Amino acid sequence: MRILSLLIFSVCLTFSALGQKPDTSYGEYDVRPYPATNVPVSPEAASFIALFEESNVGNLRVYSHYDDELPYEYPFKGKEIPESYYEMFAGTHRDLLEDDASYAYSIYSIKGNRAEHYLIRTPSDKGPNTIVLFDLNGEVMEPVQVLAYAYCKGDFCYQQDSFITDLDGDTDLDILTKFRRIEADDEETLVKNDIVYLQEDDGSFEMVLDNELRIDKDAYNMKAIEFEE
Repeated sequence: MRILSLLIFSVCLTFSALGQKPDTSYGEYDVRPYPATNVPVSPEAASFIALFEESNVGNLRVYSHYDDELPYEYPFKGKEIPESYYEMFAGTHRDLLEDDASYAYSIYSIKGNRAEHYLIRTPSDKGPNTIVLFDLNGEVMEPVQVLAYAYCKGDFCYQQDSFITDLDGDTDLDILTKFRRIEADDEETLVKNDIVYLQEDDGSFEMVLDNELRIDKDAYNMKAIEFEE
């Protein structure tokens, strides 16, 4: 009798389990964790990570566009991030996204030294298509580096591009930013500047002086943008 009771109890558990939907919240992330110990803290964080296309970056030029009409071939359009995730942003980024006319777009996730970095196209005071590198800390997106922007204000236009590549030969991904300010009328370059950021062991980026590295910066060309007001 006891054996029969155990058998009936086992069958009931089996049917009960069959009636439950499996938890697939982490499914998309479990197939490509980086590193293996980098487990999302919640189903919400896991589903947010799944919005990004994983990119094995070797030498990526990141550039912006100055208005809302993106060119057809623009490679950083990304996918619109649902509003339900806006609470994961903080500060001015969240304030801008909570404006009904503003949106954010997931572009790429790239491997850092400790975890993944995330490229997002979002509005800012530097134009509607500012591209920012973020880190995910728990359920909070923390800005790491402004990579690219393009906008005009008054008599001048401003552009910053970034190159994500290994700059010092250690196989880590670093960042070279190139900036220019031009006259809006004739597009003559008035100011230009280059800054190198090397990735540290903890995944952060540290600005270095020009004379510390031998980098042919002229080999990295900014995107030719024709500003139209």
